[in-house]
Amino acid sequence: MLAYFLLRRALKGTRQFRGDVGGLVVVIVDKRWFPRFERAAELLFSGQARAFFNAETSMHRVVSKEYGSKTKLDLDVLSYNAQTILLTDNIEALPPKVRIAAEDTVTVEKPTVRLLNAVRKLAGRPCLDDRTAEAVAGEDWDMIEALLCRYSLTEVDFDNLHTAKDSDASEGPRLSELPGFEPAREWVSKLATDLSSWRDKSLAWSALDRAALLAGPPGVGKTMFAKALAAELGVTLVATSAGRWQSVGDGYLGDMLRAMRGSFDEARSKSPALLFIDELDSIGNREHRSSLNAFYETQVVNSFLELTSTASDWPGVILLAATNRPGDIEPAILRSGRFEQHIEFELPTPEERAAILSYHLGSISPETLAPLTEHLDGHTPADLERLARAAKRVARGNGRSVEFADVEASMPALTKLDEASLLRIATHECGHALVALKSGFVDGVTVKLKDITVLGSPQSAGSVICDFTEHVLPTEQLLRAKIRIALAGMAAEGVVQQDRSVGGAGIVGSDLDEATRIATRMVASYGMGDSPLFEIDYRRVNESYRPPAYLRSAIDRILREEWDGAKHILNEHTDRLRHMAGKLVSQRKMRVLAT
Repeated sequence: MLAYFLLRRALKGTRQFRGDVGGLVVVIVDKRWFPRFERAAELLFSGQARAFFNAETSMHRVVSKEYGSKTKLDLDVLSYNAQTILLTDNIEALPPKVRIAAEDTVTVEKPTVRLLNAVRKLAGRPCLDDRTAEAVAGEDWDMIEALLCRYSLTEVDFDNLHTAKDSDASEGPRLSELPGFEPAREWVSKLATDLSSWRDKSLAWSALDRAALLAGPPGVGKTMFAKALAAELGVTLVATSAGRWQSVGDGYLGDMLRAMRGSFDEARSKSPALLFIDELDSIGNREHRSSLNAFYETQVVNSFLELTSTASDWPGVILLAATNRPGDIEPAILRSGRFEQHIEFELPTPEERAAILSYHLGSISPETLAPLTEHLDGHTPADLERLARAAKRVARGNGRSVEFADVEASMPALTKLDEASLLRIATHECGHALVALKSGFVDGVTVKLKDITVLGSPQSAGSVICDFTEHVLPTEQLLRAKIRIALAGMAAEGVVQQDRSVGGAGIVGSDLDEATRIATRMVASYGMGDSPLFEIDYRRVNESYRPPAYLRSAIDRILREEWDGAKHILNEHTDRLRHMAGKLVSQRKMRVLAT
């Protein structure tokens, strides 16, 4: 009824409704009230509260066109012999010929005190005093709806109304309160500054860098980051995922696309909002080779590209996506104008591990926890949160708050390596270092060794960092050197101990995985195999990629050649390798420069 009153007030001065003549009238309304104004327009045309409006038989038409929507208007602007109301939230949403054809363009204004009280009376609510009614009329349309239905407004704090509204949408810690996430903080800082300027109307929305992709292994906190970012910016979080879209209905293409559009529409209706899309790699890829899924994936990707392009023009809508496998994402999604900002989250450093664990415990300083987290190489923020929960559970069982002893009891089992294991690991790491120093591409190396490690993961006891010289354009020889260096640890064990351990292999991210991945990119992406061919984008060469059989021989040949090359260098310099390994066992850390 309020929409009806407001629409009638807006149209009463137009020639069509003064003289009941045909023509097109454009009515600009708030996007969140489209359905109400559509029904109000039908009611205005029919003149009967209970009449069923049939657009096919009526000489009157009600049409909607939302700004940013790609839906075409079903209008023949040259043959209006009836009255048509075209609802839109922005005149720019309409094609030029429609704007020219419109007899009148009117904007629906906020309700007056008299209209508000008229509707409240019809709804059986007490009338408002003028001051309160004016305060209601000054709110946005969502708030008007909420306050209009409330029986009494005497206890409403209008000064803090929006603060309360925003806090519902951004519960939880702010990003500035959380440790870690360093790679994203510069982007967040700039976004927060620009968003504040946009809210003050001193900066156009188009000037904001308002879309980003988070990449990193599972457990590094991508979802937590999205929640904390929304809280930091004071915007509504709309969280979804490609898997959630696919699970709607029966999972058919139409169900998937409707769910996808629904998430974007929800973010737009709740502007300012952060639309967080997890599992972005599950969207699909138009380069998919499977004929069974090609049509489905193409339609999903095309629709997603359309929505992201359209959403870039929606003021107040920030897009954030996350993935564990950025290489599987359709390249067009990552281009400028869409998810152009790419932020990669690594596993936390020792200092970050202590800070993250301290945050989740809430009562023990990072400095106190550092001796415990020092050995947790490979642990994700999610792992650290789990350890904090375990420590709190131990404390609850003892009827007290958490203490250092509870944390210590909750740590994974550690083991002290024996001398033989230490020497083997030292030999492995020094093999990497020695071959790197002989490659001609490294200025120096830093090698570390620990005698205590998490039980079952001795690979974390040693590490080597190579300082590669700057290369703007990597060459085939540089890539081969990196393969040779990656394989040198296992080769060194074979040269010195005459037997290889499982160290450097067996898991994603291991030495062997790195070497194989580089060789695969050389052959399948860079044309450095038996033939100068292109098979796949280098970013999509990951743990899920399986090269076709006709490329395997070239990949295997490169790996064998560099394996033999690493062993040749180590056999020539076995004495130096033994000396370096012994020195590392005694010193635990050393720095060696290339000569």
